[in-house]
Amino acid sequence: MPMAGAAGPTSPFGFLPDPTPPYGVVVAGGDLDEPALAREVARLARDASLCVAADGGLRLLRAVGLWPHVLVGDFDTLTAAEVEAARAAGVEVQTFPAAKDLTDAEIALDAARRRLGGAPLYLVGGVGDRVDHTLANLLLTARWGTEGRRLTVLSGPAHVRPLVAPGEVRFRGAPGQTVSLVPLTPRMTGVATEGLAYPLADATLAWGTAYTVSNALVGTEGAFRARTGIGLVVLQRRP
Repeated sequence: MPMAGAAGPTSPFGFLPDPTPPYGVVVAGGDLDEPALAREVARLARDASLCVAADGGLRLLRAVGLWPHVLVGDFDTLTAAEVEAARAAGVEVQTFPAAKDLTDAEIALDAARRRLGGAPLYLVGGVGDRVDHTLANLLLTARWGTEGRRLTVLSGPAHVRPLVAPGEVRFRGAPGQTVSLVPLTPRMTGVATEGLAYPLADATLAWGTAYTVSNALVGTEGAFRARTGIGLVVLQRRP
């Protein structure tokens, strides 16, 4: 079980509603050098029904005083001593070869899905200087959304959640906080906003355009809605 560690005050930044068990947390690599993200990880992992670390994601958990339930990967990032320390702490360790069909992050997500079924999952990290891994993880998030699986990405620069129509994505933050909708299908129709500086009502969006990039919260809560199509809502932490 994850061990409780000290966590700072809960940030108002993120998607709504707040997670309540059962839910799972998968911690991967990527751009994790963000104090607010570390606090969010501590809060989420402490109450998660299942916490899975993908290789180097273990280091972020250890930085906030936590152990995962499960550690998976080819361990090209962690040292043998780190892996053995996890095993000694009672963590279930699953080792995979470097030559494999799935990334460590996807292996970890699949492990969480098998154990938790349709419970919401949070992928921490997976966004960083490896553009290929970043794109693959974000598109995986969208694909899971179309299959009825709830997956949210939490990273240093931004949080990301798929908008699968018909539906909406709600979020909160500080007034002026940047939020974008990136279409992934040729068309998104019936796109509307709530609580944003540049309002939309029944708009049609085409993919490959930046029309809905860099909107901003007017107050502390807002939403994107759509009637058809798929997109990614990107709630930017940094300007």
